[in-house]
Amino acid sequence: MLRSLLVALLLCTPLSLAIHESDVGLIDWHKKLIGVPLAPPVVHYAVMNKTTQRVLLVPTSSNLLAALNATDGSVVWRYVFDDSDGIASFHVNGDVVVALSGAGATMMRSFESLTGFLSFEKRLEAPTIELTGVDVIFEPNTGAMFALNTHLITRVGEVQWTWDAPDKHMPYSKLVHTGAALYAVGVSQHTASLHLAAVNPVTGAQINTAWKHLPPSVSSFVVSGDTVIWVVPATESLGFVHLAPSLRESIRTEKTLKWLAVVDVDLRDKELFVGVLTNGEARVLKVQEGGVLESMHAFPVNDGPQALFAGGLDEAGEPYIARLWTSTPKTISVEIYTPGKEVVKTSLPLNTHKHGTVAHLAIDGLRLVITTSTGAIQAWEKDQLVWGREESLATIDVATFVELPLPERIAHVNLEDESFFSRLIRQIEDTQDFPAYAAAFAERFVTGAPPREEVVVSAHDRTAALARDAFGFKQILVTATAYGSLFGLDTASGAVLWTRVFGLGWAGDGVGGVVKPVKIYVVEGKSESEGKDVVVIAQRRANNKLVDTVVFRIDPLTGASVSPFEENTNGLLEGTDVIQGPLTQAFRIPDSDVIILIDEFFQINLYPDTEASVALIAGLAPNLYLPFIENFSNGPRIVGHGLKLDQNLSDKYLAYRTWGLSLPAGARVKSIVKPRVGPVASLGKVLGNRTTLYKYLNPRMFVVLTEGTEESTSRSSGCGVYVVDGAKGSVLYSATVPVPVQGRAGCDLHATLTENWLVYHYYEGEGERDGETKGWRIVTVELYEGGLDEKTRSSDMSAFSADSMQVEALEQSYVYAHGITAITTTSTKFGITSKDIIVATQNNKIHAIPRRMLNPRRLKDRKPTPEEQQEEQLIPYDVIMPDDPRRTISHTYQVANTRQIITSPALLESTSLVFAYGLDLFLTRVAPSNTFDILNKSFNKAQLVLTVCGLALGIVIAKPMVRRKRLRERWYQ
Repeated sequence: MLRSLLVALLLCTPLSLAIHESDVGLIDWHKKLIGVPLAPPVVHYAVMNKTTQRVLLVPTSSNLLAALNATDGSVVWRYVFDDSDGIASFHVNGDVVVALSGAGATMMRSFESLTGFLSFEKRLEAPTIELTGVDVIFEPNTGAMFALNTHLITRVGEVQWTWDAPDKHMPYSKLVHTGAALYAVGVSQHTASLHLAAVNPVTGAQINTAWKHLPPSVSSFVVSGDTVIWVVPATESLGFVHLAPSLRESIRTEKTLKWLAVVDVDLRDKELFVGVLTNGEARVLKVQEGGVLESMHAFPVNDGPQALFAGGLDEAGEPYIARLWTSTPKTISVEIYTPGKEVVKTSLPLNTHKHGTVAHLAIDGLRLVITTSTGAIQAWEKDQLVWGREESLATIDVATFVELPLPERIAHVNLEDESFFSRLIRQIEDTQDFPAYAAAFAERFVTGAPPREEVVVSAHDRTAALARDAFGFKQILVTATAYGSLFGLDTASGAVLWTRVFGLGWAGDGVGGVVKPVKIYVVEGKSESEGKDVVVIAQRRANNKLVDTVVFRIDPLTGASVSPFEENTNGLLEGTDVIQGPLTQAFRIPDSDVIILIDEFFQINLYPDTEASVALIAGLAPNLYLPFIENFSNGPRIVGHGLKLDQNLSDKYLAYRTWGLSLPAGARVKSIVKPRVGPVASLGKVLGNRTTLYKYLNPRMFVVLTEGTEESTSRSSGCGVYVVDGAKGSVLYSATVPVPVQGRAGCDLHATLTENWLVYHYYEGEGERDGETKGWRIVTVELYEGGLDEKTRSSDMSAFSADSMQVEALEQSYVYAHGITAITTTSTKFGITSKDIIVATQNNKIHAIPRRMLNPRRLKDRKPTPEEQQEEQLIPYDVIMPDDPRRTISHTYQVANTRQIITSPALLESTSLVFAYGLDLFLTRVAPSNTFDILNKSFNKAQLVLTVCGLALGIVIAKPMVRRKRLRERWYQ
């Protein structure tokens, strides 16, 4: 009975490992992001609860529409669109925000501007030709909306109608509403004409259509009031036409000055816009009655590149127009014009080496909001930064954990080379810290307070700001983004410690391009005392189509470059060009810091390229096998490669093909899943009957995920999961699962592999298998070396041994409640702790699934014996995996659009750090086997001390009494 009770308590233990409400914000953090802006933020004022509130509305590259608090930059609300429902445009009026999205911009949604509440959705009629322009305007006083979609105008409101242009090839892009008519305006370079249409806004009846000839070089225009204005590049003149229902107004021109461009500053109702002259000067212009252009203000010629302009209204409705340009790499100059007031001039100390160049500009009275080429959003008031957001963190490509070093005083103690007298002197010096240490220890022991953030060696030494804490919870996350920026994040709080920007190298001299991170590795520093370095491998894609492979090596504590070829460690990260061409694949040689880079000619390039690296590769080349994806005419394939050195072909090692993975007809490779590498604490699993199943621990195996093509119809060409030996291409395990939707290509298939354990997740459609319904499935597979007590030493076995194919797979599937977007396993320092599966679900949660719930040996036909419960923690099989909210490690956070999850061990064997990134960032720590290596916070240490002291006192008192009693017994026997 007692044994059964203990087993039951043990089985219930993992259910209590989810995060407690009291731990939220202490052991985890969540960064709610919106993504990199696609357009200038729109400053919007709206009234709620009789107070005027100010928000910034912005669409982003993460396919969402968001509202930010203009005061502090926090997210007020956001709406995430589906991947197939791309946002096309958004428009604001009063307390309403309208967005058009989807194929052909046919889905209209209306939101409340201050809450994000979705008021309505409406499907609009789709255009019959390619989308050329969308726009939405609002009718004053009625609340009606007019949506333009290429050649269609739709009125949404109490009265609804749709107008279709008689000529479907007239590309309209703007709507203009006046008291007389509703106008559609567009420019076509193909027909060299300005297309106009006038429609009755109440009935939708067509009043007139017309086109006016323009030079073919005219590609854009602005609207000011009821006037359309454009620049004719050939003559450097302004052209404009007044809109009237008859559409018979003639084109007028302004040729007294040489014009370069006209800029819409979103002050159409104020009839203001900006004209830029060819000499760099700019004018704030207004079209007066009678068709006369009046210059309201002249911005002088700037001393930098082309300027940005923005306009806006303050709370009182007064217009503001700002001009911004970069005068030096660390200074942005700004001029703000307000009619009837003095021009305000200021400069922003923006470091372009850390934040990139200014991409967009918005104005909120005298406050400026800018977005940069690296995805940052910043609010400035004069020369002071009010708040900032690093939104490129929503586009992380690669990320890694880096352990912090020991405090400097500990790290520089060399016990091996330290003499007796040096050690004696050091220990005498350390005695001055003993009282402080003893007091801190006593306080911590009695109160149960956690240890300090850093390992305090000396109460007087606080020089090491970034140092390892007692349990290894505080580390640095180094992340590289798709926008060419590199960040160091504090795992304790999520704070940005440093920011760097990848330089373009030779492409920065007038060519332009992007830097795309591909791989990231943590390597040893130049010496043991220098801690760790981070190596980022990236591809530099220049605008002239040339591609180079660049390696950046940085110090994770500061972000400074440690490359010996880079003199300026605080400017742009220039890196080292290692391949003049694209990168095919990169591998790290096991148990070393040498990285193999394979170019398009299959040549082996080493980093670092030193004599030691060459010697290492020469010794390991006969036993190195490099499988990776190659693109062929019939699609991507998995091909294995060996290494050889042929001096007749190249002075570098070459990767040559040794095998190819055969797939069913109609199947193609989707991705490769590499195993999670870490220490293995146990080589086998002891069963309840004391027999052993030995793990199949082939270090060369990896997972291949496949998908069917649109032409494939057979079941064998559906979604596939293959466990492959990388040395010879042998398939150790395979499974075919149904495609999510019959007749369509693509598979929503996710997998992870660690040690001998494979877990994959897929969707099963209705009727795919007899007796099963549609839904999500999660499958667990464990690979063993054979039957009971069979041992082949797979971890040390040659890839070409006959026993290497002796594999026995135990598998089981379960119905899972959610679709997932990412999956991985926990990792610990020594691999002793049981591993959990960490998944990110499509409902924006992060879940932990205990391994015992995914044990393929869960029994179907009988109950487990007490021995099986005690030894294996076996529980009866249930086809449905319980959706237990206590396993939600993200608690109440909505962690949106997670793409990847990585884990890292702490110094405590029981604990693993978990970092999920996608649109949002989330970090927490989990203890799959509970925190067995530290006392619980609620443990009463004071009571323990009192109990021990009481027992000791009792022993002291009782000992002489017992001695006298025994003495008397001897005398009177």
